[in-house]
Amino acid sequence: MRFISRLDIKNDLLIKSISFDGVKKIGNPEIFSNKYYKNGIDEIMLINNTGSLYGTKLNPELVKKIRSNKNCPISAGGGIDCLNDAISLNNSGADKIVLNSLIHKNEIESKKIIDYLGGSSVIGAIQTKKIGDEFKTFYEMSREYSGKNLNQTIEKYIEIGVGEILITSIEDDGCYSGLNKGITKICEDYVKDYPILISGGLINEMCLSELNKDISGIVISSSLHYEKFDYKNFLKIKKKYD
Repeated sequence: MRFISRLDIKNDLLIKSISFDGVKKIGNPEIFSNKYYKNGIDEIMLINNTGSLYGTKLNPELVKKIRSNKNCPISAGGGIDCLNDAISLNNSGADKIVLNSLIHKNEIESKKIIDYLGGSSVIGAIQTKKIGDEFKTFYEMSREYSGKNLNQTIEKYIEIGVGEILITSIEDDGCYSGLNKGITKICEDYVKDYPILISGGLINEMCLSELNKDISGIVISSSLHYEKFDYKNFLKIKKKYD
């Protein structure tokens, strides 16, 4: 299992929302990414989290700075509207591109990115929460309903050819409430055949022990930013799941 640090970026600052609502400034993303890299994180994910909502782009120069002197994979996304946006981030050092809103708004352009970069270089992000008896999916910082449930959205992402799927629990994001067992249960139908990343609610090692061993990776933000993980034990914990 890979441990991936997610850094949400706005105006070149590290921010964090709770359940995709509101943002709090945390600090310099270069400093935080360097710390996580030195502590053995497997990958770094940079997301312009409000990009699609407000029509802003992730700064390619910031991606270059964070890329510098690191040999771990880096993914980047948020506010990507077209192939040129993806190419710009890729040329700036992003090994993978993260797509969410574009897949729902412009599937043709999404496929152009997947065809150009290759599926292994594209992560499809899903924002989901339970409404009634099923998990519905959303985009644009969880403001827009996709019209699909979680299973349908996963199937759509697989069909268009993304290489990995990141599933984030909207209600648990930033809340230290534990990983959503309903979501992880649904993922069990896919993890043996398809790389699935889980995010939202991670707080301690017990959360990890409850995950299916075939989950490809866990994406962590608040628990790293606010040091809910004890860094003295971080590498020790991670090795258990390698």
